Amino acid sequence: MKKSLFVMIAALVTLLVACGDNQDNNTNEENNAQTLRVAAVESPMTDVVEIAKKLLAEDGIELEVVEMGDYIQPNEALKNKEIDANFSQHIPFMQQFNENADGNLVDVQPIYFANFGLYADGYESIDELPDDITIGIANDPSNVDRSLRLLDSHGLIELSEIDGEQYGLEDIIDDSHNYSFEQAEIASLSRLYKDVDGVIMNPTHASHLDLTPADDALITEKEDNKFAITLVAREDNVDSELIQKLSEAMTSAEVREFLEEREGESAVPAF
Repeated sequence: MKKSLFVMIAALVTLLVACGDNQDNNTNEENNAQTLRVAAVESPMTDVVEIAKKLLAEDGIELEVVEMGDYIQPNEALKNKEIDANFSQHIPFMQQFNENADGNLVDVQPIYFANFGLYADGYESIDELPDDITIGIANDPSNVDRSLRLLDSHGLIELSEIDGEQYGLEDIIDDSHNYSFEQAEIASLSRLYKDVDGVIMNPTHASHLDLTPADDALITEKEDNKFAITLVAREDNVDSELIQKLSEAMTSAEVREFLEEREGESAVPAF
């Protein structure tokens, strides 16, 4: 009798411990599911993610902002599942990464247009810009394409018809101004400003020189372009509830207000 009672008690204790373990595991799974790690490079990308962090906290979702030092790191980290999403690039840049690194990154939601512009020290308008000058542009294929499209859209060069999606320097068929191009890593373009005649760069890097698209750029992009800074995830998590909630927070009224208050039309909402 005592032996049977002992066996029953032992079995009951084992069952209770197992249930407790399952409950702990479920709690841990829920906690893990309510945490997001999102990479960004610099302002205003980091600011937008910080706004989303506050909004998501109201729903019990913890967001960690992971700041990174260049534009490749966020994609490598996302591909390797070290983070859940990133906010640092336009779609052509993401597509170039996927092609080069066999990546599985996908766009979630465009957030804002970083108004690319041509800046030239000492010139007040594009009409003053002389021929035979050197223009600094980014050296990655997607932003070479973007820079050439900017010049073409204002009639400063003419580009050929191409089968692919990206233009290269070899696709210039009419350069009556005889421009030369010096290429550099995109984050280094502001340092070229005093060394060349003009530089095509985004508002973040122009701001390092106290320049804005509205006040200082000789020409800027049109808003109907494909280069909006975009929230990016992976194929395996893009449809998850947490990524969709992140997208909602990053397209909130609070984010729109922040972007619209940015100086000199440097971040135009894309939603």
